[in-house]
Amino acid sequence: MQISRKIGKVYLLLPFFLLSETQSVRAQYHSNPEYEELQGGLVAGLNFSQVDGDGYKGYNKTGFTGGGILYLPFGNNVGLPFDATIALSLEVLYEQKGSYGKGSVINANIIGQNIRLHYAEVPIQINLFRGTRKSNFGMGLAVGYLGLSEETIEQDNATVLKDGYPFHKFDLSYVLTANIHIYKGFFISPRFEYSLLSIRNNNSRFGGRNEQYNNTVSVRIMYLVGRKH
Repeated sequence: MQISRKIGKVYLLLPFFLLSETQSVRAQYHSNPEYEELQGGLVAGLNFSQVDGDGYKGYNKTGFTGGGILYLPFGNNVGLPFDATIALSLEVLYEQKGSYGKGSVINANIIGQNIRLHYAEVPIQINLFRGTRKSNFGMGLAVGYLGLSEETIEQDNATVLKDGYPFHKFDLSYVLTANIHIYKGFFISPRFEYSLLSIRNNNSRFGGRNEQYNNTVSVRIMYLVGRKH
């Protein structure tokens, strides 16, 4: 009977022991000073783009992407059971997007099209952040302002048109980003981005659909300025 009572006391104390151990482990995990400070850096790379709905397929348009990034971590005590925190990121970027296609388009007398779109873009993401020297990933939205658009349309009667219907000035996209740590503060940063709203309408006379969307895959290099230990 005494043995069973002792065992019962052990079982009663076990949850408190496990709770204290969990809190101790979390305290060890959540001791990174980078989780309490604003982090920043630079990004640059290439966009591989297409305009969904223009009658052509393939990420055939190559352009530049680059700018700055800031991370605002939510602190050490966000309740994650592993060494990480949540961080809000803000980027200010120059983006070259568009589309390039050759060949005939169904229901249109077009044999080639070249779309060049130049955006100022601000992506805002929620990130699983592990510091400036570890891989992380995020997802969110990007607001873009179209500063310049250029379009060349080749027709099968040997005429070349400059510009079809105009593009909307604002673009809203969802963004998925992985930041893979490679060396010190350097990361390879692949990204996928797709427009939530049509970037222009009523363009069916030039082939494709009335509504069209930016579809972009990016490969970037990111550098984050880390703490000096």
